[in-house]
Amino acid sequence: MSAPTDVDLDGLVAELVERVLGHPTGALGPSVYETARLVSLAQWLDGDAARVRYLLDEQRPDGSWGGPAGYALVPTLSATEALLAVLGREGGELPLPPAALVEAARRGLAAAAALVARSAEEPVPSTVVFFMVIPALVERINARLAVLGDGPVQPLALPHGLTDEALRGLREGAWRNPLAGHYLEIVGPAAVGAAEMEPVDGVVGCSAAATAAWLGPREPADPMHPSVRFLRQAQERGAGAVAAMTSIVFYERAWIAGNLATAGVPREVLAPLLKELPGDVGRSGAPTAPGFAYEAETSAIVLTALARLGAPQEPEYLWQYDAGSHFMSTIPEHEPSTTTNAHILEALGCHLADGPAGGDRDRYRDAVDRIASWLRGRQGPDGSWSDKWHASPYFATMRCALALHRYAGPTSAEALGRSVDWLLHRQHEDGSWGRSDGTPEETAYAVRTLLELTTGGDARSEEATQAVHRGCAFLLKHGLDAERHPPLWIGKELYAPGHLVRAAVLGALIAARR
Repeated sequence: MSAPTDVDLDGLVAELVERVLGHPTGALGPSVYETARLVSLAQWLDGDAARVRYLLDEQRPDGSWGGPAGYALVPTLSATEALLAVLGREGGELPLPPAALVEAARRGLAAAAALVARSAEEPVPSTVVFFMVIPALVERINARLAVLGDGPVQPLALPHGLTDEALRGLREGAWRNPLAGHYLEIVGPAAVGAAEMEPVDGVVGCSAAATAAWLGPREPADPMHPSVRFLRQAQERGAGAVAAMTSIVFYERAWIAGNLATAGVPREVLAPLLKELPGDVGRSGAPTAPGFAYEAETSAIVLTALARLGAPQEPEYLWQYDAGSHFMSTIPEHEPSTTTNAHILEALGCHLADGPAGGDRDRYRDAVDRIASWLRGRQGPDGSWSDKWHASPYFATMRCALALHRYAGPTSAEALGRSVDWLLHRQHEDGSWGRSDGTPEETAYAVRTLLELTTGGDARSEEATQAVHRGCAFLLKHGLDAERHPPLWIGKELYAPGHLVRAAVLGALIAARR
């Protein structure tokens, strides 16, 4: 299986590594949710009119914002609440004409009500703590409806099956957990200046919204406070809008290094990506970026990358996440993750390949077997996997299938065969793959999976070879020059990490060339 060689893939990898090292913000696109939270929480911040204009420009004809179907609910609620907050400001001029704001808010409210009504048949998709974010936004919207005037407006209901119980528990004290720093904006007045959430380089929880909540609604007395400087810089970069997260630097560098190393990129090309990663990850773990809480997924990804590039560490840190049948992503955890377990399987498998002795080997072997069994049990009837960190089944299927193939192959052959069949039946006429229209990102995941799982000479391997050729042709035509990608990664809303997507595309083409 080969990709055309008239493209300088090696040069593009070197360019990507340089870009990643020079831009640690992750090339994340603008976020409706986060930008709207700044409109609501930080009226005093420079660029208010630009942020409001961004929200109006991003509103769709149906009144909603954000991702497709149910993924639109959180950004639509956030933007609608922000516009209501602007209309309710006391004194001073509004950043845009009131009529335009009222119309956009009413359309947003109608779109949100329609999405809530639809939740009885289509459950709201799982985004980061959506079961607390949604009740918090609905609460704030319903408290502001009077600003629309012209008689009473029907309050919003909560989506089917959601209550405010978890949100009340958070506000009663559960927020004093490092994990809550990322969504501090839903805590309320207790968040302002909270000592438990001391900013890192001016940032709380790698979130502009959380940082604004920590600063509070009044303009800080010190205009040079690091958190104020951070917010100003963040909105200046996006011409008013801010990104979904301020950084994913550790996750990004380790994910890219591991992905490209297994594709065949030489270690020395990727080694610079590891220089600024946390030092003793094996015992202390790693967060997604400075300011995030430490967790299992990034720790496993960093450990795997170190092993792939010849600097292995024993993954002792991961044991605290052992839940018996599987491993948790965080402590506490609301929903287990297939891709987190796939990444942990890879980290433990790399360590086993490095040769731990005696009882340690048995302990690691047992954990690998338990995770592999759990992953096989989470496979869908069609042969795919899904996950809470990515909206596309092609991502989860790649991560789970490759981890099982590499470290539990003999017992996973039937499951992996179903994955191959699923991929072969889901390719579009133009050679792409995608949960709806084909995308370079999802096509790259499908190509990588087929390349590694189909190495024999049977008829299915020949079919896979042709599928890979068509997939690579699509990637060469549409994947190398794309500046923006459909948001498929799951945070508080869907987002697109540009560097990671480019690494996935290059990794697929380089693996095919090899």
